[in-house]
Amino acid sequence: MKKLALVFSLLFTTLLFSQQGGSVAGTILDKEMNNEPLLFANVQLKNTSKSIQTNFHGNFEIHDIKGGDYTLVVSYLGYETLEIPISIEEDKTTRVIDELVAKKISLDEIAGLHKKSEETAYSTTISEQSSGK
Repeated sequence: MKKLALVFSLLFTTLLFSQQGGSVAGTILDKEMNNEPLLFANVQLKNTSKSIQTNFHGNFEIHDIKGGDYTLVVSYLGYETLEIPISIEEDKTTRVIDELVAKKISLDEIAGLHKKSEETAYSTTISEQSSGK
């Protein structure tokens, strides 16, 4: 009886692990820094709960993905978000190597932000004077 239970548990474990799906692995580089690895960039499969951060070498890997077409979303503070269409196949690893570009901020945007903060400060001062504080 113990042998039958052992055989059954080994068979069940084998079947359980054989249904793992595919995976995606790759490297995210910093285009602004001569393609140096981008540390701790966020990598996620769009419309799923699967996400991870790149390591110290800019590498990432996401496992147990059902086969199909997905969009890989890569983001990092101060950089443009990148969306990469990928296709996952069961029991195979899809490789991705791509780079992020820093966001461009114009002087008009900075001046607009400064002007808004001055207007807010001015209206707060007037409100305080009106209320007698």
